[in-house]
Amino acid sequence: MTTKKPKPAPATEEPDTAVYYKNCTAVRAAGADPIRRGDPGYGRHLDRDGDGVGCE
Repeated sequence: MTTKKPKPAPATEEPDTAVYYKNCTAVRAAGADPIRRGDPGYGRHLDRDGDGVGCE
């Protein structure tokens, strides 16, 4: 009798949506600046020039 091991869940590159910053003032108040694409709370509204780094 063989035992099957469950397959690991695939890794995801989705941003953490549990963190949200309304604006850069909120990012700075949280000590999260500069905020980069992939960081929890990153949003395109924080990255005016679209280079992947917000609130710089």
